[in-house]
Amino acid sequence: MLAENISLAIANLRLREALREMALADPLTGLANRRHLETTLRRELSDAERRHAPISCLMLDVDHFKRFNDDFGHDAGDAVLQAVGAVLKRSAREGELAFRYGGEEFLLLLRDVDLALARERAEEVRARIKAIRVNHSGRELGPITASLGVASSPEPCTPETLVQSADAALMRAKRDGRDRVAVAETRRGRASA
Repeated sequence: MLAENISLAIANLRLREALREMALADPLTGLANRRHLETTLRRELSDAERRHAPISCLMLDVDHFKRFNDDFGHDAGDAVLQAVGAVLKRSAREGELAFRYGGEEFLLLLRDVDLALARERAEEVRARIKAIRVNHSGRELGPITASLGVASSPEPCTPETLVQSADAALMRAKRDGRDRVAVAETRRGRASA
């Protein structure tokens, strides 16, 4: 009876861990999900502030994603999201975290990376996504591009506004023609522009 109780307790622990992992991961891409980002972000920002170290955020959106769903079906759109997720997994270096933010939006959180290096990394990610070729049901889906927004703390934004600043830069990249990287502006930069 003791062995049976121990076995049941171990099975419950394994189930609990499996459920926790499922709650924090996006099942389609295998990346961490937005819920995981919310808990991780506070910890990472606090750690960066404590160490007086930079932290950067790359937010990206697959350009004209609706076209893949409309022209080829939702399974094809899923294949595009999986391919982009795979690029982000390969692009994340040790200590860096990749998330599916929602829909066709993704986010990379880069520890100890300043704004200049984050911009370079964003250009690398953009080029890797542009090189993706996805075949679905025997048909190539066509070019895949992404727009990216980059922000870093402590410059040009505060830790509290890191993701918001990256998102605003992403919106500017999309507005300025897509398939590009835009960097968050400081208040001074906007005033002088």
